[in-house]
Amino acid sequence: MFKKLLVGYLIISIVVIGIVQSAGAAFIASEVTLNTKTQDLEKLQKFLEMKIVSQRLKDFGYSEKEIMDRLSSLDEQSLHKLALKIDEIKIAGDAGLAVILALLIIALVILIINLTGHRVVVK
Repeated sequence: MFKKLLVGYLIISIVVIGIVQSAGAAFIASEVTLNTKTQDLEKLQKFLEMKIVSQRLKDFGYSEKEIMDRLSSLDEQSLHKLALKIDEIKIAGDAGLAVILALLIIALVILIINLTGHRVVVK
């Protein structure tokens, strides 16, 4: 009885130890943080140079100088968050993916109908 209990406890312990992830911490080189700041600034500048974005900002009454002043006043963390948000934005939607998925679904339906012995006739 004691051996079965001990074996069960060891099995559960090994499974739990195997599941637990180890975490590590290390110092980050300053070049890495500098590169991310310059990359974030470049990403923001490319985004602001787009015609749609620049026209919309002009409609709100912002000049290029005001925008650049506001960007320069942001701290690194806010700048990085803003750059990450730009990656999530899809300008003008993503209709290409929807069209490809629709065509793929239509092709699969036609293939299944043909494999079952039916015919698809378009008049």
